[in-house]
Amino acid sequence: MDVRQTITDQIIAAMEAGPPPWRKTWASGQGLATNYLTKKSYQGVNQLLLGMAGQDHSLWLTYRQAQSIGAQVRKGEQGSHIVKMVEVDRRQAERDVRSGAELVAQDERKALVMKVYTVFNVSQIDGLPPLPQPGPKRELAPAVEALIFGLQDTGLKLNIGGGQPAYIPKLDRLDIPAATAFESIEDFHSVLLHEAGHSTGHLKRLARFDLDSFALMDRAREELVAELASVYTGQLLGLPPGPTLLASHSSYIASWLQVLKGDKNEIFKAAAQAQRAADYLGQWVPEAALIDKPSNGIVAPELHLEATSVPTQSRVRL
Repeated sequence: MDVRQTITDQIIAAMEAGPPPWRKTWASGQGLATNYLTKKSYQGVNQLLLGMAGQDHSLWLTYRQAQSIGAQVRKGEQGSHIVKMVEVDRRQAERDVRSGAELVAQDERKALVMKVYTVFNVSQIDGLPPLPQPGPKRELAPAVEALIFGLQDTGLKLNIGGGQPAYIPKLDRLDIPAATAFESIEDFHSVLLHEAGHSTGHLKRLARFDLDSFALMDRAREELVAELASVYTGQLLGLPPGPTLLASHSSYIASWLQVLKGDKNEIFKAAAQAQRAADYLGQWVPEAALIDKPSNGIVAPELHLEATSVPTQSRVRL
């Protein structure tokens, strides 16, 4: 089975039918897809696959995991697929391929195979304890502030109040208009996370590109990485996507489709790089940023975004 091509075709079909599936997942407000038992979030392309499943919750279990805690998948329920790359000996690889895995690479002794696993959403499983209610959400101001301060500690220059949003690698500078220039604060956050995603590629951070080749590199690939990184980070922080973002970037979508149709490996590469970018950005957001979600129209406190090139009066308010 050509697992990578099958998954790529599924994502292409979803993109051609409407907005990119990852944007709809972000808009659902479910957060990152997570294993109910281990409490670990799924990584890379598996976030996309589980988001495309359209289930009601972000928590998942394998059939055996459900049984191990006395629960049972309801009869007739269809599971969702995730994938994992594993290294096995060649004899095991032959057995795995016969069972539906894809042989990715091999040498005289070892083989790398992509295996497909089936998981079920907690909404498809009986016998579980009452599902956890949405926990405390990170207050927007401290969460975003911590992320931006962390980037500035690595040398990023932040220019708020400029023209078009952009990350300029040779200057290591992130330009973004003031929040008041956007239709909503959600749009401001979405664009900020997108450009912050680009900034992780700098040589002093994740070294995804070098400064001399950035202008010539395939922009579609880098834009896809930044797009997915903003989605993963937004879900991690509990930030809703901007409505303008959800309806925009039709030109990007066309270029992304061209990239995905040209190579079945591209979505896996982009998702993996985006995961690393989101993990990098999320490292500065402390658990102390978690608070109970305001319910009475409470206004979030001031967001103090500062940079050496930005005067104090240019701070952004939520």
